[in-house]
Amino acid sequence: MLTSLEKAVLDMMLDKPGAEFEVIRQQLAHATVKDRNLSGVGFFTDFVVPTDTTVLRDLPNMEIGGIEAEFPDLKHGAGFVLFIRDGVIRMLEGYTYDEPWPEKTDEFRLSRHHTA
Repeated sequence: MLTSLEKAVLDMMLDKPGAEFEVIRQQLAHATVKDRNLSGVGFFTDFVVPTDTTVLRDLPNMEIGGIEAEFPDLKHGAGFVLFIRDGVIRMLEGYTYDEPWPEKTDEFRLSRHHTA
């Protein structure tokens, strides 16, 4: 089961037009969390997608990012990356910028990271 942070991050991350994002959203709706590991400065959440779920095999391996979070206990916030491999969602990574991952993650504010 996704945490409220993971769900909010993925919803914002995948709120984009296009067939590839629709397929990824469908996969996520059917995916289960295989593992969740804390690294000290972030986390890795691994997904399992049922074999009968729609997959775009021609979708290139890619990483989707661009979402940042502010937490009361972090000076510099956190970032997130969703890894797509062989057309399937594989892992969500959350990371800080050289700070310990906060113990509490129920209070956060998300924003899109815009680059020039």
